[in-house]
Amino acid sequence: MGTAHAMPRLKARPGQPLLPCLLLALCATLGLAASGLCQDAGNATADNIPQANASISAAQVQEFRSAPGEPPAGTTWTEPKTGMAFLWVPSGCFVMGSPATEPGRNLDEGPQHEVCVSGFWLGKTEVTQGQWKAVTGKNPSLIANGDDYPVDMISWDMAKSYAAALGKKSGGSFRLPTEAEWEYAARAGTLTPYAFGETISQEQASFEKRYSLPAERAVTKRSSRKSRRKAVKYKVRTWPNMHTNVVASFQPNAFGLYDMHGNTWEWCEDVYDAHYYARSPRVNPLNTGEGVSRVLRGGSWVTKASTLRSANRSRGWPDLHTAFYGLRLVRPSSADKDKPGHISSR
Repeated sequence: MGTAHAMPRLKARPGQPLLPCLLLALCATLGLAASGLCQDAGNATADNIPQANASISAAQVQEFRSAPGEPPAGTTWTEPKTGMAFLWVPSGCFVMGSPATEPGRNLDEGPQHEVCVSGFWLGKTEVTQGQWKAVTGKNPSLIANGDDYPVDMISWDMAKSYAAALGKKSGGSFRLPTEAEWEYAARAGTLTPYAFGETISQEQASFEKRYSLPAERAVTKRSSRKSRRKAVKYKVRTWPNMHTNVVASFQPNAFGLYDMHGNTWEWCEDVYDAHYYARSPRVNPLNTGEGVSRVLRGGSWVTKASTLRSANRSRGWPDLHTAFYGLRLVRPSSADKDKPGHISSR
């Protein structure tokens, strides 16, 4: 086991309480020690751990600590083929879901429950159009405004294929985040609806923009000199400085992650189940059960503010792709044995 690294204290912004629960070192053999996971911290702060839909009234600052052998806080790993940056998200526990009193809450966000996750590398931003092209050679985006914009028109099936192709190209392994990993990373220690507090503004995220564009622009010309009918040739529209924003246009959350709220919906690994929280495991939950639709998180440039909440859950068919759907990748901690990229401190 390596030496434990102390995580820096997360500082609350005005109106932004930090998670009262249990961020502590997990052992490297997480699966073997799951039954005792977070036990010490749970005993120390038992009054602050919500059960079912009980409200959380207390908020205190805790230190985030890396587990033994984990990378230090603020470590960045850069994938060499695409330049995609991944931040280390430390092992820890959090309160998943929303309280019954949260404005905009949906029934599938409860009951609130404690979840513990192993540390993982998460994309610092959404996958960009340039990063997608570097792997596939093509750009499927409707809003094709430039390489630094998030790739859109991505289905769950496409996202899975891209993760596999990137792994093959780079000699590593990548996947979509689980729903629990996504919410843990989005909250970054907060209990509020958004990582930035009780409300969110368009100075903090891309959302509630008009969407009145046709998917394609028709350019007509005659199919032949003798024909009166005109052939139609389609060309994808581009709209500079509109709709999605360049990734990392807004402030990051306390983990250093950008655009967890808004810009594009982000696919998760899980099968969607509105009632999953009532029976989900405490440690590293992943719903692989029955069902067709897959989980989407984070809201998009066209949705209302309430869909951007950290606890909000949405879903889509795995083959559905729209101008509102993108992705963010995870590099599993087990991938540290793979061919290394560039590692640096944040």
